[in-house]
Amino acid sequence: MYLAGFYSPKEKKGVTELSLSVYHWLKKNTTLSVAFIAYGTLEKEEMSLELIHGFSQWTVSEQKRQVRKMKRKYDIIIYDASSQLSEGVLKLLPIVDRLFVVGEENNEFALKIHQIIQFDKIFDNRVKNFITHLQGNKTFVLRESKGDRVMGFHYKKEETNHIGEMVYTDYVTCYLEKTLIERHVKIFEQIKKIPREELYRGLYELGIDFEKGLLFHKFVQHREALGQTYEEAIEKLFPVFINSTFAELLQKLDSEIYFITKLNKQIPS
Repeated sequence: MYLAGFYSPKEKKGVTELSLSVYHWLKKNTTLSVAFIAYGTLEKEEMSLELIHGFSQWTVSEQKRQVRKMKRKYDIIIYDASSQLSEGVLKLLPIVDRLFVVGEENNEFALKIHQIIQFDKIFDNRVKNFITHLQGNKTFVLRESKGDRVMGFHYKKEETNHIGEMVYTDYVTCYLEKTLIERHVKIFEQIKKIPREELYRGLYELGIDFEKGLLFHKFVQHREALGQTYEEAIEKLFPVFINSTFAELLQKLDSEIYFITKLNKQIPS
């Protein structure tokens, strides 16, 4: 269900050691089913159904297929991308739920890699517009104190506990987010079945505040007047509708109308 990736742009950061320690911590301290994937080859770990290494030898299609299969089977999967800056790693990173970049000097890199992930998602037809508004990748930067560790990430037991708890907490949050998304998807499918002329009435029958439903109806009509189809307007505006109060939705509509009006005045007829 939940895929956490560990990565560093620099070698000898101890990413594999760290991610393995988190994997073992989760198995020991939680009742969740946990699996581990290593992009490189592990010398001290035996291959099993829940522990796979040498992922770099697989094609990207095989990697994605295996990850999807494991996400259906296990609660948490720890993905050790190590310090491999390759096309294969970059193609796989967008499907992680959370990315942990190891090293405090890697803040800028973490932002860049996050931008790549978001960019890829824009052009992924399987990622619906309204879902990208409700969930998204988070990039955590695991900082290392420079006092006694200049080279590598030599973790201590208490750090493993801290990072393990962080991963577990984020898994719970991700689980709740996906549960919420599933409910939103269900509502969205019901809204799409409402006849265009009866949208505000249909929203009210679904239990949505009448005034907010009427405002959403007007917003959809506004988008249709700008050239969007009814279905496209519903899909584009749904995340705004579901995540905004009446006042916020009204402000967004007013701002859009003001912008369009001002733009039309500036364009010569």
